[in-house]
This record gives sequence, C-alpha cells and structure tokens, in this order.
Amino acid sequence: MVDDAPKLHLEALVVDAHDPTMLGRFWSGLLQAPIAEQSEQGTRLRYPGLTDFFVDFVPVPDREPRPHRLHLDVFGGERRDEMVEQALATGAAHVNIGQHDVPWVVLVDPEDYAFCVMPEREFYRSTGPIGGLPLDADDISAATEFWLAASDWVPDDRYEHTLRHPSGTGPLLAFTEPVEPKRGKNPMHLDLRVPPGGDNDAALAVLLDLGARKLDHDWGELPWTVLVDPGNNEFCLLPSSL
Repeated sequence: MVDDAPKLHLEALVVDAHDPTMLGRFWSGLLQAPIAEQSEQGTRLRYPGLTDFFVDFVPVPDREPRPHRLHLDVFGGERRDEMVEQALATGAAHVNIGQHDVPWVVLVDPEDYAFCVMPEREFYRSTGPIGGLPLDADDISAATEFWLAASDWVPDDRYEHTLRHPSGTGPLLAFTEPVEPKRGKNPMHLDLRVPPGGDNDAALAVLLDLGARKLDHDWGELPWTVLVDPGNNEFCLLPSSL
C-alpha cells in the first residue's frame, strides 16, 4: 500500500433486520439517534455528535442466530437502570448468555440481537450512546492492522486492538477473541466508503493488498463489493458515489 494513499471512510455499522423500520425506531429511541433516512431499502440513524457515522438497518430475511460476532455496548453510565427500563418498555428483554455476576445488564432487542447496557466507565465518557463495538476476530492483530491501514479511524492509545473515529468521539471498535468458530454471514458488519472523487477499483486493489478477500456470494448484482477482512469478518466497500 502506498503510504500517502487516502484512507477509506468508515461510514456505518449495518444491521440485518426483518423489520428495519421497527428495529430502527427502537434503537433511535434508546440511543437518541435521529432517523436520517427511511425507505424500503432500510432505516439510517445518524450517530449523535458525528455527521459522518451512521447505524443502518437493512431488510434481510434470514440470518444466523446468536451468538453474533459483533454486539453493542450501550453506555448507560449513571442512567444505566433508566436505560434498561426504557429498553424493556420498548421491546427488549433480559437474556442469560452466561454473564454471571457482572456490573452491566445484558438484553436482547426486539429482533433478538444481544447488547449490554454498561455502567459508569471513565473510558466511555467521550463515546456517546454506544460505548463499544466488540468485534470477534480470528486474528486480532491482523484485523487491527488491517482496519488501521484501510480506514480513517485511528488507534485508541489506552487500549490495544482498539480504534475510534478521528474526532476522538464515537464508539470504540475493539477486536476481541471469538466466542465460537465463525458461522455463516455476520448479521452486523461495517461499511467502508471510497472518498468523493476516489478511484473505486484502486480502493479495492488496496484492500486486497492489505489482506482482504472478495466474498463469493449468491446475492445477485450489488452496487457495492462484499469482502472479508483478515479477522474473517464481512464488510462492504461502497463506491464514491452510490
């Protein structure tokens, strides 16, 4: 990779949903994230405090059941119990995933995605409503190096294998040990965007050179490219104009 090659923009966390409108409404309320777009193609939430990072809910009829390789650590802080009650009142439920006695509360959203509501933690103070995005990686070091080289997110010097938005706010993307071997397609993934005026083919070549591979799928023609990173997780490369 050329040292001065432009980084790709980490634009969104994408969630497969049976009902994107309903699930987007649930998370919009819990995260206090405004709905930026809504159509039959899905629901997009704008992440609070950032103008260029989104949470997208897209219609996908089938997906792998829990446990998933990526989940949300919602930062409740001093409002942890209040956020738990709000989530339960709008369709979430308690779930036991073997967490035992921990200071956070584990719930599932209305479509059975597990998430944690975290108590007060100093290192979540600047993150906004999502404290962390723990992502299982089969090779943690390789995954970290790939996303640092490929994306515009930067290392968080406090924690190994952790990235964050270059503004210093937003969720912490942390690469973690897998709970179990990879099963099928991840129902949550990250999207990278080619910068305006960028060369889509050149961007793809850079990602392949960094260790990604194109995914052989049967989902028909798509306006973006589906790849797998060195941690064995799917992500999409979006063209500079879509």
